[in-house]
Amino acid sequence: MSDALERLKQRQRPTVPSRNTSLESQSLDISIPETLDNSMSRNLDTPIPESLDKGMSKSQPKSLATKQTTIRLETKLLERVTKVCAKENLSREVLFEALFEHYEQDSEAWESILSQAKEKAGHRLAIANRKRAKTMMQRFNS
Repeated sequence: MSDALERLKQRQRPTVPSRNTSLESQSLDISIPETLDNSMSRNLDTPIPESLDKGMSKSQPKSLATKQTTIRLETKLLERVTKVCAKENLSREVLFEALFEHYEQDSEAWESILSQAKEKAGHRLAIANRKRAKTMMQRFNS
């Protein structure tokens, strides 16, 4: 075993030429060609189709401001949501946004959803409290 270690230590490694780490600007042309720039700006100025615009509330801006978040879902629910999204060719985020906006307008459904959410929150809190208590008992009984 020590023979193999010695051979590895003695092995000649290839040398790599050192690179230029100066902060001086290299003369790289990173400008966008004018034809590409024009087509990009035209795409940004394209109006929203009327069919989509009607569904948007008047208070929503035409530009979309989003924030990335991470949410945890129950495993089985996540599988069901993923299947629906794949079937309908939607992202989870868009589905959740549409569901929220729809049910926010339907007061009866909204109350039902909120009561179910409160039940789930209470159940999860109880599980977390039991888990915390079990961990504390294990720490203090050791």
